[in-house]
Amino acid sequence: MSIEVRGLSFGYKDFRLSVERLRLESRQVTSIVGRNGAGKSTFLKCLAGVVPVPKKSLFLSGRDLSSLKAQERAKLISYVPQELTLALNYGVLDFVLMGRAAFISPFSVPSGEDLKAAGDALHFVGLEGFEKRDFSQLSSGERRLVLIARTLAQSAEILLLDEPTTFLDPKHEVEVMGICRKLASEKDKTVVVTLHNLEMAVKYSDSMVFMKMGKVVASGKPDEVLNADLLEQVYDIPMKIVPFDGRKIILR
Repeated sequence: MSIEVRGLSFGYKDFRLSVERLRLESRQVTSIVGRNGAGKSTFLKCLAGVVPVPKKSLFLSGRDLSSLKAQERAKLISYVPQELTLALNYGVLDFVLMGRAAFISPFSVPSGEDLKAAGDALHFVGLEGFEKRDFSQLSSGERRLVLIARTLAQSAEILLLDEPTTFLDPKHEVEVMGICRKLASEKDKTVVVTLHNLEMAVKYSDSMVFMKMGKVVASGKPDEVLNADLLEQVYDIPMKIVPFDGRKIILR
């Protein structure tokens, strides 16, 4: 399911997001990068429908996002915020089952199909056997994987993840981005992530979106759009791109 932006505008008291034209393709990983305060998280919230957006500014395969009801939107879009604070402690399985909320009637219990979807999601992220563990007792990396499992159980076609690798060690960072890659290539998901790690964005993304001061500066395939001049424009410091062992290393 593709995402098309047409004249999106949203603002807070001291910040304005303005994206004129942008298309995020289905079955791809798109990384949104830029400095802190560039508007990456705000843009992701707009795509998720977490904040109100003007009519006819965001389209999901031709459907106006603003016209969708909350339950219908939940079946199409799954959003993982950068920070998650739980008032209560949940078991891992119960937490992943929350992703099935759009499919479970009020006051009903999860069906066998719901339990299977949750179990399959945990298996996909490599956490089978974690069902009875408490979410609060997991490591940061394991929590991120459980969050991804919840989005996968939701069966949404579009997955939006805000800084999914923040504070993770290199092993879990690679695991999380590898799963994002698999979700796009094996599950046909449209995956959009915000990242600070440029090397990870280049390695795992089909396309990149560079933002600065609430606007899109450039977008496209990493090999086509990435260059030292663009990086200096976006980050306000000189950088070099050095090829090494088939990869691009960015030196600051």
